Amino acid sequence: MPGNDDRALVGANLGWHFPAHRSCDWHTGAMRNTDPITRPGTRGQKKLRDAPRRLRYLQRWARRFVDEFPTPEELQTNTRYWNYKIPTRAGLIEGPASTPALQRACAQALINACANLIQSRPASQAGVRITCCIAQPGMFSSEVCLYLDEDYFQGHVATTADGQVTAITSRSLAAEWGLALPNGIEERGVQVCIPPADDHEGLEQDYWFFGEIADRP
Repeated sequence: MPGNDDRALVGANLGWHFPAHRSCDWHTGAMRNTDPITRPGTRGQKKLRDAPRRLRYLQRWARRFVDEFPTPEELQTNTRYWNYKIPTRAGLIEGPASTPALQRACAQALINACANLIQSRPASQAGVRITCCIAQPGMFSSEVCLYLDEDYFQGHVATTADGQVTAITSRSLAAEWGLALPNGIEERGVQVCIPPADDHEGLEQDYWFFGEIADRP
């Protein structure tokens, strides 16, 4: 379900979320997996028997945004931010059973969902900035992000004086993973390094934003 991410914010102005584990009630069924993306890469590697079904669901989820956009009434429930968390379980994109091919497929679904939302956005919502965010290594916190407040977006992507947020300029996740970027989709990466404190364990993570990520006047 879409909604505002109400987890505790890290830092006074950053708003970064610590990766969280989410419970789910998925059940796996026995099947012979011959798909080059979802089958284990080596003998003895832990299997994700339901990976093909989960990837099909992600692809359908991304396609639904071709003609679906949050209503003005829904967006009004949040003043800064609206998000869709990646709708899968952590084991598909993190942990010993995940593979680079699975992560690429899930990242592509997020990018496609973002592109579809941009196309389906009504003219009355032209000011909504539409992006998706792919987190590494904690990919389970990845999401499609609709920013309703420009300062809030800049708080996630702008380099900070204390060095906790810095731009990634020498790499491209799209190039490294072979991701296809639809027309109008741009890429922007930041590295977040927040030292531990009494109330949290700190955070070291790369965040790759795709979509409408260029600075606005």
